[in-house]
Amino acid sequence: MALIQSLRDAAASQPHVVLVHGIHSAEGTTNMRRLVPYFEQAGFRVTVFEYGWMGVLQARWKNPGIARRLAALVRESDHLVCHSNGAAIAWLAMRNHGMKCRRISLIAPALDTDKVFEGAIWADVYHNACDHVVWLARLLWWHAWGSMGRDGCLNPRALAFGHANVDVANHAALPRICGHLEYFEPYILPRLGPWLVRRHLRSEERV
Repeated sequence: MALIQSLRDAAASQPHVVLVHGIHSAEGTTNMRRLVPYFEQAGFRVTVFEYGWMGVLQARWKNPGIARRLAALVRESDHLVCHSNGAAIAWLAMRNHGMKCRRISLIAPALDTDKVFEGAIWADVYHNACDHVVWLARLLWWHAWGSMGRDGCLNPRALAFGHANVDVANHAALPRICGHLEYFEPYILPRLGPWLVRRHLRSEERV
């Protein structure tokens, strides 16, 4: 019993990060799951939040229910990393269910550029001008999707909420990234992965 309790205590002391994938992905070994070893090596406990394969039209109607599930999982001390539609889900979880977290990294977010993540202490928006997928997503009516993954967060209140735009096509510390999925390519992740994790580790030191 003492060993079980000590293992529980050790797990509770680890920072926890939740990874949320986008549409057209059932996870497996693709995209967001490739970030797992980078966070684990840095001492994070990692949860890959899965909601299965989903198309564009399905996302419009299923995202609210998925957001409710995410909000039930995430605690205020947790970290989030979301790709594409995952950012829209996290935004809905904060707006509709009061979800809070320490830091959220939004990779190629399929979200309107005026949205802010009021439930996060810090938010990083990874964007590049080549992301034409999210640029087209902005044309969908009555949808939270937009071109944040291309243009960054343009809300003038963003700085007040601890938001930072990271233009990955023009960043001295990162490889040049151009597109919606290139973030997860084998020639990109060895530099992007550790850099992203360090941003989350600094949040642990500052709070």
